[in-house]
Amino acid sequence: MAKSRLRVIFIGHDSEDFLREQRTYREAFAGPDLLVEVRSIQGGPETVEREIDEAEASYWLLKEARIAEEEGADAIMIDCAMDPSIQALRQAVSIPVIGAGQAAFSQALVLGDRFSIIAPLPSLVSAYRRRINEYCLQGRLASIRSISVPILDLLSHEAVEGFISEGILAVENDGADCIVIGCTGLSPAFPEIRERISVPVVDPVAAGIGYARSLTGNSFIDNQFKRS
Repeated sequence: MAKSRLRVIFIGHDSEDFLREQRTYREAFAGPDLLVEVRSIQGGPETVEREIDEAEASYWLLKEARIAEEEGADAIMIDCAMDPSIQALRQAVSIPVIGAGQAAFSQALVLGDRFSIIAPLPSLVSAYRRRINEYCLQGRLASIRSISVPILDLLSHEAVEGFISEGILAVENDGADCIVIGCTGLSPAFPEIRERISVPVVDPVAAGIGYARSLTGNSFIDNQFKRS
């Protein structure tokens, strides 16, 4: 039986050391039923740290989504918890497009009553709040907290410790019973974070790839997206 092919589109293209670690983490989710192909956008911003970055990334995301469909991918995951341009991307191709953020929020709804998002930078808090409003999840959101670390530095010891500290505060002070990692760049640190926070922690990369596996392995869904 042929594997389903998931094209993971990553924002960033120049920081090879950062990309290598991120790519290795994602490809480890491949299995007998799913091939995970990681490709970076070839222009635009290195990271999404402000809303202008999201706008500038849109053209490159659309380009990669169309390439993925042309090359036979069965589904696409946008590897950014902000879900940049997600609706436009779904209009651009005829295969499923999964937002890592939307997948993570959906998983959080199953794991707890109220979740908190820990964002990498204060500049992203308002953008996350707007996304939560778009998804009509205001009643399930406990808080949005942030650390102050550029995305390319998220795997540093200081960033991981800062995330864990804010996650603990979200549980103790904000009433969160689930924590969502607010940037896919931090996903490789998920095992350590999960061990040190007392409530479930959702990794947007694992959530998105898991969702893709369920979609591409579902014959009903396959029929809805069957290419003409």
